Amino acid sequence: MDTPNDLSSVKGSTGSKADRHYRSLAKSYDYFYKELNETKFAALLKYFDVQPDHFVVDIGSGTGYLAEKAFEKFQLKNPIWCMEPCAEMQEVAKKRKGVLPIQKTADEFFKDFVDSDLRFDRAMCIGAAHHFGDPVKIYRSIESCLSPGGVLAVELMIDATNTPLFTRAANVNDAMLIGTKENTCAWLRLANFDVEVLEERMDYSVTKSKWYDMLRGRFYSSFKGAQ
Repeated sequence: MDTPNDLSSVKGSTGSKADRHYRSLAKSYDYFYKELNETKFAALLKYFDVQPDHFVVDIGSGTGYLAEKAFEKFQLKNPIWCMEPCAEMQEVAKKRKGVLPIQKTADEFFKDFVDSDLRFDRAMCIGAAHHFGDPVKIYRSIESCLSPGGVLAVELMIDATNTPLFTRAANVNDAMLIGTKENTCAWLRLANFDVEVLEERMDYSVTKSKWYDMLRGRFYSSFKGAQ
């Protein structure tokens, strides 16, 4: 999971590949990821127990889509803090209900927050953990900002397909991610978390015409090696 696309380095970078990617994708992100995000949220509901009076933070929240859905579904009394360093993503998030957009990197956010009296009851990091350049440091910061009994949900995804040509590309991608789950569990334990691993198959589909739109629009896919 070591990657140069560190959340701590995205803000303020005008020329990095990751920065350009998310800036250009922001307005189309919800359209491209609609089916996947709906499936992710359905899975999240099974395992993420949130009560109306809980304080919740979404780390690497993107456009705030999942945060808004969680705010409405759990009938939260307080907005979900949406930590996201990309300004263009945050512009979309500002229009959503029940979110508090915070344009900071993970390092900046938790460094500033540690002296606060507020503690989060729930934290979620959905599809963003691979951006952490120093995962143990970030997870320790998150742990220090959780209330007693607080819960952090980290989602890691491995793509799967039943199309033979795409299967070969997916297998190549998975080979580069060997140990991801194991590494993440080890990092979380080093950060003083009790770790429980749950696996969920998330099936979704898109029309062929939309798939072409997604490819033209710089949608990320592990199938790119097969195109």
